Amino acid sequence: MRGNILKRRKRAVIVGLVGLVSAVIVFSGCGPKTYNNGTYKGISTAGDKGYAMADVVVEKDKIKSVKLTEINELGVEKDYATYPYPTAKEANAEMEKRFVGRSDNKADTYAGATVSSNQYKEAVGFALEKARKVLTVKSAQFDGTFAGRSKETPEGWQVAWVTIQGDKLTSVRLDDVEDGKLKDWVTYPYVKAVEAKGLMEKAMVEKGSTTVDTISGATRSSIGWIEAASAALQNAKVK
Repeated sequence: MRGNILKRRKRAVIVGLVGLVSAVIVFSGCGPKTYNNGTYKGISTAGDKGYAMADVVVEKDKIKSVKLTEINELGVEKDYATYPYPTAKEANAEMEKRFVGRSDNKADTYAGATVSSNQYKEAVGFALEKARKVLTVKSAQFDGTFAGRSKETPEGWQVAWVTIQGDKLTSVRLDDVEDGKLKDWVTYPYVKAVEAKGLMEKAMVEKGSTTVDTISGATRSSIGWIEAASAALQNAKVK
């Protein structure tokens, strides 16, 4: 009798342990550990040829899908239907696939489109940082140079590149887009606008902000530059 009781107790203990282990396994597999579920936008740093954007859908600690976009130096989205460099279109489609199922941004670059691939990877990395339950970036903005543009007017629009280091605005470059190209400031005849550009760049750095006074005689451009530089700062935000 006593032996039967001991056997039953032993079986009960084993069953209990198996149930506990199963519960731990099931529990540990539920919900994200590193990332919150959702859709997150990452915007890469910008070079002279533009930058990349990534809309990343995260589910159960993995990348479920990615939408990649390239913005050129004029602040205009590249249209792959008409873009003259076929490899860029191929890289765009292929890199979207390469990120799916990963929990990081370390996908292989696409041969022949290294710059675009690296910008895609950076954009996805920034998106994943935004998705983290616990951020690893402690600053309010990512370090690096980010670009932005103003709204379009009949005369064109303004673009800006701002460089951030440790949440500090360290440099600003402003430009105008007219007739589908960047303005040639060396030959531009309106001296007041040339001077205003330099004054605005200096004022933003000195103040550490894009909220500066407009320059008389170049009011339209000044307003556009403030708008473009503010958009660039927005693109640098971690949250």
